[in-house]
This record gives sequence, C-alpha cells and structure tokens, in this order.
Amino acid sequence: MTDAEKLAEARDALHKLMTGQQEVEITTDEGTVKYAKTDQDKLERYVASLARTTGGSRPRAIPVSF
Repeated sequence: MTDAEKLAEARDALHKLMTGQQEVEITTDEGTVKYAKTDQDKLERYVASLARTTGGSRPRAIPVSF
C-alpha cells in the first residue's frame, strides 16, 4: 500500500469517526490499528503526518485582492 493510499484510508476512517462511527480500522506498516472515538486526536495526527510526507495536504485558500 502506498503512502497516498494510506492517507486516503486514514482520511476515510477519520471521516467515519467524525460522523458517528464508534470504531475504525486502518492498515499501517506495523499492521492493523483500531481507533475509537476517544482516539480521534491520534488519528488526526496520523493523517497530518501522512499528508506532510506525501505532499497530500489539502490546498489552502489563496487570498485575492483587487
């Protein structure tokens, strides 16, 4: 699994936690990891870490002035 695929899976898992699912599973280099709703902050840090390494951070708005 590529880092980009891991990022997509982690983002999907985070979305599920944020929308009410109580527990999610993702695959990492170390194996399968389960995150509960109470671990959401850990999953957010994992997503941010993957985003930095893959350059997959979400684009930021660019201010426009006239």
